[in-house]
Amino acid sequence: MKTRLLIVVLFCLQNLNLTAQKVHAHNDYEHDFPFWEAYTAGVKSVEADVFEVDGKLLVAHNREDVSAERNLENLYLQPLVKVVQASGFQGLQLLIDFKTEAEPTLSALMKLLENYPQLTANKKVTIAVSGNRPSDYSAFLEYIQFDHQDAENWPETLDNIALLSLPFYKISPWKGQDELPLKDRSKMEEMIAIAHRRGLPIRFWATPDTPLAWKTLKELGVDYINTDKPYECVNFLEK
Repeated sequence: MKTRLLIVVLFCLQNLNLTAQKVHAHNDYEHDFPFWEAYTAGVKSVEADVFEVDGKLLVAHNREDVSAERNLENLYLQPLVKVVQASGFQGLQLLIDFKTEAEPTLSALMKLLENYPQLTANKKVTIAVSGNRPSDYSAFLEYIQFDHQDAENWPETLDNIALLSLPFYKISPWKGQDELPLKDRSKMEEMIAIAHRRGLPIRFWATPDTPLAWKTLKELGVDYINTDKPYECVNFLEK
């Protein structure tokens, strides 16, 4: 009863216009209330790691932590249908990070999504596959988008690419406690320009999760700011 009451309260909060244009909830499933905490904070992108186990997509960061109850359908797809059907829905990206091999995991996802035309036919919903991805993006239906992770090598068509994501630690050791060094800023600006020239948003993962880091990423024009602190990040950026 307590859990149900809190979920109802969180769902109602979505009408308070708690919005943020550029916040990505990293490893959202590790929070007490997956999906709901991030969505009501106002993020525009939510991440879930999944393992394909006997045709089911189970949500966890490590293989030993999977359980049948914590699956993609229960934790993300069903809640997403609820907010899509509610008034005031402004759009959301569901970033699904494949931890198991691309082919069986993608097959399980496509089979599951057959039951959710409310999501696959909704232009305000982006379903993006990250992690273990197929080499050929173009072989899939348009409602399956991909999180491209290579700024140097690109497919012939960008139609199925939702965004470019790059590891921050390969660019800079910056911890977000002082100013970003100019040489690292220049590297980031170069990567951002590469994505934007192709009309794609960009995200850096493993970035520092501090107010100064959020401010710096916003100033640089990073489209999705990666965070494990969705409420704090959204509130800071809205000041």
